[in-house]
Amino acid sequence: MNVYLVGGAVRDELIGREIKEKDWVVVGSTEEDLLAKRFKKINSQFPVFLHPETKEEYALARKEKKVSPGHQGFKFIFDPSVTIEEDLKRRDFTMNAIAKKDNGELIDPFAGVADINNKLIKHVSEFFTEDPLRVFRCARFAATLKSFGFKVSDETINLMQTKFSKDEFLSLSAERVWVETQKALISEHPEEYFSVLNKADCLHYFFDLSDIKEVIDLIEHIKKKYVGDVERWAAVNSLSIDQKKTNELLKIPKKFLKLSDKIQECIRLFTQKNSDSEILDSLYKMSFFRESSSTRKAMEICDDLIKVKGSSLSLEPSLILNIADKLEESKIEINRSLKDMKDEDKKSKLLELRLNIIRKTRTNL
Repeated sequence: MNVYLVGGAVRDELIGREIKEKDWVVVGSTEEDLLAKRFKKINSQFPVFLHPETKEEYALARKEKKVSPGHQGFKFIFDPSVTIEEDLKRRDFTMNAIAKKDNGELIDPFAGVADINNKLIKHVSEFFTEDPLRVFRCARFAATLKSFGFKVSDETINLMQTKFSKDEFLSLSAERVWVETQKALISEHPEEYFSVLNKADCLHYFFDLSDIKEVIDLIEHIKKKYVGDVERWAAVNSLSIDQKKTNELLKIPKKFLKLSDKIQECIRLFTQKNSDSEILDSLYKMSFFRESSSTRKAMEICDDLIKVKGSSLSLEPSLILNIADKLEESKIEINRSLKDMKDEDKKSKLLELRLNIIRKTRTNL
């Protein structure tokens, strides 16, 4: 039985990047052997185990064969005769297809070390085209490794442009695509993710974005101020031709939807003419009176987005923020005014009091 350190840990050590976790491949062994050594199996479909002491993941070496379309259309072969070179051959990129022995010797059958030295993200073999999710992984690595000088090789770009079909992309689960997107969003260069997907001619399958230059320019302007994935996604999604379509294609998690919806309403509020009652309606739509903090965050982001895009304003964001301040400052006074009223009269009185505050604030400014 031989054990090798593989994948991201080897890659990141060679790049000079922090190693976040270690994965190991076991060659010449069986599931029964590992269970006898008190390893704990953690996957019902694959022989992947947790080490009894370190809790790091150990997997039996495997080969794979494409048997049907899509990301999951593979048959896996787990056998003590599978070599480390065969296991590495099924991996996506040369930089991820390097193994390390206990003595530090590297097993590098696909010149991954040379590609790392040349700062290239390059596919291992023609088997790359059997899994369309690898296109999104490629784009994500381009985003996370750009700060180290990496770029996608021309050969891999060409392969992504020519060897994947529409049906293959549409067979992907939205959740898996979103996982790659979310990882890219929190990287130093999320714009590179969208740029590579655009070059691969598959951006449109999951993102309803018309102008990639506008997307890249927007991300480059806002990424230093907003480092969270929720805020960055809301900014990108503000450029969607049809936000609802994008949300459905990617099955966006609820916490991301809420901020995007608030920003969309903010953009409408800032760029269209609104009466006092329409301003109040907009604040209700954004749940301002229940979620003041997140609504203010949406207003702040929206202000920045409008500046980047150069959109004309009908209402100054500073005015809406001032109105928000006045409404919050008046909470105690409003509650005092409503205290002795009948419940059926409170709603109309509350609207009246809030409208008066909006009207006075606009008049004073």
